[in-house]
Amino acid sequence: MAGQASSVTGRWRAWLIGVVLIAGLGVQPARVDALDLGPLSGIAPPAGVTGLSLELSERSLSGRLDVGAGMNVDATVDRHSASLRLGQAFSLGDQPAYVYGEIPFVDHDLGGQAASQFDLDGGRGVGDAALAVATWPLADRVAGRFLGIAGYLIAPTGEYKVDRTLGANLNPGSNRYAGIVQAGFHQRLPAGFEWSLAADVMAFGDNDDYIGDRLTVGPEGLMPARPATLEVEPYHSYQTSLAWRAHPAVTLAASYYIDRGAASRIDGGDWGPSINRDRYGLWGLFAHTRQTRINVSLKRVVSDRSALSLESAVQVRLVQFF
Repeated sequence: MAGQASSVTGRWRAWLIGVVLIAGLGVQPARVDALDLGPLSGIAPPAGVTGLSLELSERSLSGRLDVGAGMNVDATVDRHSASLRLGQAFSLGDQPAYVYGEIPFVDHDLGGQAASQFDLDGGRGVGDAALAVATWPLADRVAGRFLGIAGYLIAPTGEYKVDRTLGANLNPGSNRYAGIVQAGFHQRLPAGFEWSLAADVMAFGDNDDYIGDRLTVGPEGLMPARPATLEVEPYHSYQTSLAWRAHPAVTLAASYYIDRGAASRIDGGDWGPSINRDRYGLWGLFAHTRQTRINVSLKRVVSDRSALSLESAVQVRLVQFF
């Protein structure tokens, strides 16, 4: 009986390790956001697992928007989203692999002077669709050591109106393609701990229908300039996490993130300031059953010298496996 119990526990552990990736891989395609992985996302899943998930998230930012003509206005932006994702684990040659597609629904709530004085409002609707493919050239399940690479394509399928781009893009969609290349390493440690490290770079296509911080003088005074081309430089993100399996069905983790880059310019003008942000995250991963998981994360800023500073980000994801 003792041997049988040990075998059952081992299968339970292997299942949890394999399917956590499906809950962890994530991208918020409508914004210039970092691609935050879950603390166990570097572990290759077993072939044949299908995952369906719903994520509810809220991000709060505050700061000053440059609306042109030397004017800066206070602004707060709350971004609420609900993302539906469907993924499948398979084998690519002799390597484990995973693919998923995701569609978000996004709602922006704008406050401060930007809303009251300039009559700006946030958009609501379907965001940009994302497609991701990951594979693991190294997958040593005995040693708990994994090396993975992933590619992401974000397509401009979301709702977009140019009049919501004065000062910042407040649309659900971004009106441009974007791509991400990511590499990550994961290592199982003694005493139930797991450590991971990842880095990625995100490249952007041009948005040819953007206003930004440009105003012009019209018959009724200052008004938004004609739309022009928005260019964004590559965005780099680095992250590490330490997870502890407190129980076969409970994992607690802490993560640290470094975000750099994504300077932008409009109509061939000067490059603006880049994102310069350090963050930390706290995670709880809970298995209700072998087929159902709930993941919760809270992320806050250590330092942020961006125009709009991230105040907090909360995510809750419900995952069902088949």
